[in-house]
Amino acid sequence: MGYFSNLLVQDAVLKTTDGTDSNGVPVIVSQEEIKCRIEFSDSLLVAVDGQERSVSGRIFTEAGPKIADIISFNDRDYSVIKVTPSFALDGVNAVNEVYFQ
Repeated sequence: MGYFSNLLVQDAVLKTTDGTDSNGVPVIVSQEEIKCRIEFSDSLLVAVDGQERSVSGRIFTEAGPKIADIISFNDRDYSVIKVTPSFALDGVNAVNEVYFQ
């Protein structure tokens, strides 16, 4: 049980991807249900590749998604565009702030 477990009361499905196929469709290698907190907000951010991207919202989760993974909730898929870890005082990764589009 982590630092923020009591705040993570919503459910989503994290679909881990490994590149794309010849048609440009992401190749999903695994799926897991995760606990999270979902916040919708339209904004701009600078992604890791240096490009400005429109953001649909963000989730907070103890799971470790990576860029280009897919997060699914409310019967819709969203692409992960940025992951920012937050660490507790003892150096443990407490929660990840995941921006999606």
